[in-house]
Amino acid sequence: MASSLEAGMPDIRQRMARMYRPQKHIYDLTRRYYLLGRDRLIAGLDLERDQSLLDLGCGTGRNLALIGVRWPHAQLYGLDAAQPMLEVARARLRRDGVRATLAHGVAERLDAALTFGSRGFDHVMVSYCLSMVDEPAAAIRAAAGAVRPGGTLHVIDFGDMARLPRWFAALMRAWLARFRVHHRPEVAQTLRQIAQERGGSFAEAEIAGRYALLHRLRLPAA
Repeated sequence: MASSLEAGMPDIRQRMARMYRPQKHIYDLTRRYYLLGRDRLIAGLDLERDQSLLDLGCGTGRNLALIGVRWPHAQLYGLDAAQPMLEVARARLRRDGVRATLAHGVAERLDAALTFGSRGFDHVMVSYCLSMVDEPAAAIRAAAGAVRPGGTLHVIDFGDMARLPRWFAALMRAWLARFRVHHRPEVAQTLRQIAQERGGSFAEAEIAGRYALLHRLRLPAA
């Protein structure tokens, strides 16, 4: 019998394509007000010259475009399960003069060598993707597995909203649930486990009353 992950692979690509095809050109406009913390994550990257970065769940290429302009010598890569979003990302990056290698794939099945011909990346970032994937713990482990020794995994996503007014948090959770999006506590749990297993360090920052959580997992150098 196929595992849930294997069974979910084609399904999530189809779901993402159906969801984003009609809104691919308005995605950034509609998300700018509630995908909080993305720019804070980018500001904390501090990329050194010629370092590599993979944006896992790169969507429209919004983050890659900002990173490429700020650090023009970085080697940039992006992976997304929604082909319509990748079409927008390619057009955006061409328009902004940013070079990046993009691929169509599922976060849980990330294989840096097979997909990008890479032995790993100095930075891997996951921005508002894990709250949508079928198996976030598997996606986190795949992302961490793509980080080179001494590198960093950066994650920003919806939090539990525990410090927000109850009525607002309830409304927000109900609205997100319509799109199969919700807080995944296993993300922080898995990151802590990986930090212990690999001798790395884990840090968490709360954003807007735990509306969002910013995680950074730093792995030790070889």
